[in-house]
Amino acid sequence: MIYKFSSMKNITFIFFILLASPLYANGDRLYRADSRPPDEIKRSGGLMPRGHNEYFDRGTQMNINLYDHARGTQTGFVRYDDGYVSTSLSLRSAHLAGQSILSGYSTYYIYVIATAPNMFNVNDVLGVYSPHPYEQEVSALGGIPYSQIYGWYRVNFGVIDERLHRNREYRDRYYRNLNIAPAEDGYRLAGFPPDHQAWREEPWIHHAPQGCGNSSRTITGDTCNEETQNLSTIYLREYQSKVKRQIFSDYQSEVDIYNRIRDEL
Repeated sequence: MIYKFSSMKNITFIFFILLASPLYANGDRLYRADSRPPDEIKRSGGLMPRGHNEYFDRGTQMNINLYDHARGTQTGFVRYDDGYVSTSLSLRSAHLAGQSILSGYSTYYIYVIATAPNMFNVNDVLGVYSPHPYEQEVSALGGIPYSQIYGWYRVNFGVIDERLHRNREYRDRYYRNLNIAPAEDGYRLAGFPPDHQAWREEPWIHHAPQGCGNSSRTITGDTCNEETQNLSTIYLREYQSKVKRQIFSDYQSEVDIYNRIRDEL
């Protein structure tokens, strides 16, 4: 996961600043610190998970397991097959994360992102088992399209530029009135190991996929991890289909308006 801190000193410093200061959170906006400039993000199609590149370059299956994503690797970096993209609930949280993980860059960017149902509040879904609760992370399953990026702030030598640069390709009508997924939708996708005690506790016991905890294996014999992967894939595809239908609907509406105006002339 991208928001990892290299030492206990950094963790303590960040934690007390977050407690002592307002978070400047916006309910329909999320934030991500990233070293890549906007034109590079655009060429990539948006903020894609690392596993997305591995999938197309090497055929490696993306790991869309939220618990694995939240833990990251043993060294604290993002997993090579990660299927999620990390964001922060507030500009301040993203800035603090950027100052820690991107300290080697004189310039980086904080992207402002519209919320959508493929996003999960890690602390809400994983509860007491969230490995890094101070990060206040919201994870985007499958990534964030460029059209979902509202704009960005440029950060030079640790100072955030006051100007918000608007993304001209942001499509408000696609994401207007969309929120992150409720925690209930994420419980079954939590991705705890098969024998993890969470599957025998509230609230996850009521959402345990087959093969997880005390639940029996699926008819096909899939393991807990395989079933979680299948459920996450289905959830992502349903979300993508919903967005595509919205895009088509908007396009059709524009065509209808154009045809009506043309007929009236």
